[in-house]
Amino acid sequence: MYAAVKPLSKYLRQKTVRIYDPIFTLHSKCTIVILLTCTILLSAKQYFGEPILCISTSSHKEYIQSYCWTMGTYILPTETNISTGLYLGGLPAATDRNRSGLHGLMARDVQMFARIIAIAEGVGPEKRGVTKRLYLRYYQWVFMILLFQSLLFYLPSYLWKVWEGHRMTQLCCEVGGAIILEDTYRTRLQMLTKYFRSKFSSIHCCYAIKYTFCEMLNLLISILNFWLMDVVFNGFWQKYIHALAAIPVYDWQLWNMMTSRVFPKVAKCEMFVYGPSGSPSVLDILCVLPLNILNEKIFAVLYVWFLFIALLSGLNMLYRLILVCCCQLRLQLLRTHLRGMPKSHIREVLSTTGYGDWFVLMGVSINVNPTLFRELIEQLYTEQMEDRAAVLQAAASKRDSTTAHCTLLNNSNSNNPQQHRSMGAASPSHAQRDPSVPTLTLMAPTMDTMGSNNEIVSIDRFCEESQV
Repeated sequence: MYAAVKPLSKYLRQKTVRIYDPIFTLHSKCTIVILLTCTILLSAKQYFGEPILCISTSSHKEYIQSYCWTMGTYILPTETNISTGLYLGGLPAATDRNRSGLHGLMARDVQMFARIIAIAEGVGPEKRGVTKRLYLRYYQWVFMILLFQSLLFYLPSYLWKVWEGHRMTQLCCEVGGAIILEDTYRTRLQMLTKYFRSKFSSIHCCYAIKYTFCEMLNLLISILNFWLMDVVFNGFWQKYIHALAAIPVYDWQLWNMMTSRVFPKVAKCEMFVYGPSGSPSVLDILCVLPLNILNEKIFAVLYVWFLFIALLSGLNMLYRLILVCCCQLRLQLLRTHLRGMPKSHIREVLSTTGYGDWFVLMGVSINVNPTLFRELIEQLYTEQMEDRAAVLQAAASKRDSTTAHCTLLNNSNSNNPQQHRSMGAASPSHAQRDPSVPTLTLMAPTMDTMGSNNEIVSIDRFCEESQV
C-alpha cells in the first residue's frame, strides 16, 4: 500500500520557486493527494476482499452476485416508509393499544417496531410496487467519482501553470537560497532592476487577473462539488451532519444509523427467475457491501475537508477583493518583507505601479533572498528619484529658456521704429527737424490789417517718405 501511495508524496514537495499561495496549495494539491489516496484504497481488492457478497435460496451464488453488482442494490428509506406504514409490508395500522406482542408494539411505537423486525437499517419487509425504494447507484462507481473529483480540483492548478509560463521561475532562479555567488547575485539584481524598470504594467495586470480567476475557479469547484455529492449520494450533506454530530458525544448507535442511510453495509437485491413453464418468481436477495465500511470513514473526512477548503476559498476571494481596492494594505504587506526600510521609500516605489506590478513584486519577495529583495527595492527607489530629479531639472531648464526668449522678443520690439503712422499723428517739433530739409515760412496779415496776432505757419516741403 505504501508503495502505491508513495509517488503521490512527490507532488506535495515544496518547489524551489513557489507560484501558489498556501490556500491555493491546499485546494489544488493537498485535496488531489487525499482524493487519489482514497481512490487507491477503494480499488485495493486484497485489503477489503470482494466488493459485494450476496445470500439467496438459489444455488447460483456467483451469478447472483454478478447480477446484483451489475444491476445495483437498494434500501428502504426509513424516514419516508415508516411515516406511511409502507415499511411494514402493508401491515394494518393497529389502533388498539391494549394488544400484546408485535402488533401492540406497533401501536405504541411504530418506529421501534420497524427496527425490531428489520434486519438492518433500510432492510426489512416491503410491499412490492408500494414501498418506496432508494437505489444505490453510486456503489460501483465510488472510486471513479473520487477520481473525477481529483481531476476537477486539479483544473485550476493546471490552468495557472499554463498561463504563468514559468515567469516566476525565470525571475527568481538561482537566488532563492541563503548562500549566493557574488557574480550571480549582481547579475540577477541588475536583471531584476532592469525588468521592473521596464513598462510591463499591462502584462503584470493580465498576470494577476489570471491568478485571481483561478482562485475564483477554486471556489466555484467547491460549490459544484457540494451539489455533485448531494445528488450522487442521496442527500449526503443533510444526512451526514447528524452522523458527525454523534462523534463528539460517542453515540456510535446514532453514527451507525445515520451513516447507513448514506452508505448501508447491508442492502436488498431483487431478481426474477422464470420456471420451466415461463412463470416468473421473484428472488429476494440480501447483499453485504463491505466497501461501505471504508466509504463511511472516507467521506466523513472528506465532508470536513471540503467544508474547510470551501470556507478558505470564500475568505480568500474576499481578501483578494480588499487587496485590489486598498493601496495601503498592499504597502503594509510588501513592507513585511522589508524590515527596517523607510516606509516613504516603499511608498515611492509603489507610487508608479499598479496591482499587477505589486502582485509580481510579492511573488519575487517570496522566492528570492531577503537581502537581494531589499537591495532591489532600494535600487528601484534610487533610480526613480534620479529620474524624477532629471525631469524636474529639464522642466526648469525649459522654463528658463522660455523666459529668456520672451525677454529677447520684448527688447527687440521696443527698439524697432514705427512703420506706419496714423493720419492725425503730431508732426515732429521744429527743434527735432532735419536742418537740411527746407521749409517755407508764410507771414500772416498783421493786427493792423487783420485784427489778429502774427502767426507763423511752417509747412514741410517734403513728405514723410522722402525723409525716410
